Amino acid sequence: MNSNDNDLLKRRIYFNLLYDYYAPLLTERQRKVYETLCFSDLTPTEAAQILGMSRQAVYILVRHVMEKLEGIERELSFAMNTRQLEARIKELEQENEDLRRKLQAKEGEN
Repeated sequence: MNSNDNDLLKRRIYFNLLYDYYAPLLTERQRKVYETLCFSDLTPTEAAQILGMSRQAVYILVRHVMEKLEGIERELSFAMNTRQLEARIKELEQENEDLRRKLQAKEGEN
């Protein structure tokens, strides 16, 4: 996988994460277009055919949804805060495991 593919994958994961958090704040039509294009792994042309709209309309609506998701995240920072909390939990779990090992080693010495 080249750098560009990696960047595209990271972007897709990021927007899917935002979508997981903020989908209820989108209209039904916005959700349907986003899900059809982004979760079904269809081409924009295929998604447009399924949705009964033009390919250009699909592009515009998905871009609008992505902008809306980013705007909501800028305002609420829920996804970012959750990621930071999850990272901190992992750090604390590792620290706890390290302390547990040290304690077991110390008890083994006695």
